Amino acid sequence: MAVTTTVLKLHNQEAVVKVAGTAATGTIDLDGGDITATSQALISGGTPKVSIAGYHVILGSGATATVTRNSVNVMTFAGPIADFGTFNSMGFLENTEEEEDINVVIAGGEAQVYLILRKTDGWETKVETATYGAYDDTTAVGS
Repeated sequence: MAVTTTVLKLHNQEAVVKVAGTAATGTIDLDGGDITATSQALISGGTPKVSIAGYHVILGSGATATVTRNSVNVMTFAGPIADFGTFNSMGFLENTEEEEDINVVIAGGEAQVYLILRKTDGWETKVETATYGAYDDTTAVGS
């Protein structure tokens, strides 16, 4: 079975992404628009930065899931397990290699990995009513 990557929640500052399947890698592309909301745009020439605020994993017997960024292991889980955690409730965000795409490698069995992502830099909002009032064009930045 292939691995599928699905964006479940998408806002200007936060995204929740599900990676599920067996024996493959799911990638969350930061600058490719995977987690760019319709009300925002990537900063031209900027570098998107995304931290992991939390996770929820469900792994079958024998399954493993490894979250990597730029070939650096960030988190590893082994099944059978159903677990969750929130880094922001502990006063920090997991920001290892925060400028790099997020890869979730699933092997050995069925797994579902949910990542709560916090966008920390690299996007700007198209909604600028505080600056432009009724004349704001919410389809473009700086209008």
